[in-house]
Amino acid sequence: MSSSEWERRVDEMSPAHGVALRLRRAGYEDVIIAVALGVPVASIPALLLVAQGKLGGDVDGPV
Repeated sequence: MSSSEWERRVDEMSPAHGVALRLRRAGYEDVIIAVALGVPVASIPALLLVAQGKLGGDVDGPV
């Protein structure tokens, strides 16, 4: 998936999913993503799994 396609798909998501994917793509760990979203760290894997599903499986995006 191209970078522009990844960005377009992420832009169409809920803010929480979009922020989580962008932070993960930037290399941040679950604890930082959790703090940024104001959610428990334990919820981040499930949140990213849902976001990845909405994205079509490419959670990290283009290199």
